[in-house]
Amino acid sequence: MKEVDLFGEEIVLKPIRVNIYADEIQPMSNQITGEQWMYLGATFEIVDKPILPEIINQRYLRDRKGWEKYQEKNDRVIHWAEIRSIDQKNICERWLKNTYTDSRFYFSVFGINLTNLNINEFGDSNRFNVIYNRFFRANLAFSLKKFFGRGVVVENIYHEYGQQENSEYFDWHTIFRLDQDEHLNFRCSNITFLPKNHKEDERSNMIQLTDVYLGVFKDLHLGLSQEVKDGKSFRDHKKFLLEIIEPLLKRAVENPDNINSSYKYAKRINISLFPKTKSNKGDLERIMNNFYKPKEISLSYHLQDSPQISLFDII
Repeated sequence: MKEVDLFGEEIVLKPIRVNIYADEIQPMSNQITGEQWMYLGATFEIVDKPILPEIINQRYLRDRKGWEKYQEKNDRVIHWAEIRSIDQKNICERWLKNTYTDSRFYFSVFGINLTNLNINEFGDSNRFNVIYNRFFRANLAFSLKKFFGRGVVVENIYHEYGQQENSEYFDWHTIFRLDQDEHLNFRCSNITFLPKNHKEDERSNMIQLTDVYLGVFKDLHLGLSQEVKDGKSFRDHKKFLLEIIEPLLKRAVENPDNINSSYKYAKRINISLFPKTKSNKGDLERIMNNFYKPKEISLSYHLQDSPQISLFDII
């Protein structure tokens, strides 16, 4: 049914055009519970209200006089697993603080409890890509509708270079499937892969931002690892950054739809964890919502090692 105004004229909704920047954290082990988790993340940028220029400005502090003198220090590649310098920490701090107030920032994280997946349902070969493709698609579909409603147009999907490039389906099949939804439209036919290094492509700043947000959530959920290089611990840098973002993410988890929060995160930040229980086809758990409820998620940066593991060690 067409929507009309008070005078009976059809209301024509202007579509929201977005770019999507995606990344993932490879399987990690929780040393306390024994569970194994993988995280998918995506940052959504409204084309008419771009956030990329602001992220670049914040990286280099371009609003300050004489910023050029510090360009080299602020040109370091940001990868959450390798935050080891004061310069990297300072860039992350600026980016994280900005997400509190910048209404243009939309982010989703999808945590997959691999321990509770019925692995046999994902085939015998290329299981990583099969699992990743399915939940990558689910994360995008849910987030696009939650953040922007109907009539959204996806201009581009960007993803960091990774083993997804080796999948014969990943770069096109997600778009092909999602484009069949009447409320989603795609101007692109393939996913574009970007390098991690922003000096090769400035759009990679958004990939790095996505990586940081995924990393802080992972450490708040699984625990902050003790990282040591050359006999020196770099955990204090990350602890400092986690203290900045923890209040925002905890509220987004505990009360995700609170539109009255001063943090303004509702319909801007989404966190989903799945599946809560292990099930088989036809089980009641499979039919019902098998996502973790907010009260079942605890975020705090307890100090522990959360070693990366190979997905093939699980499946």
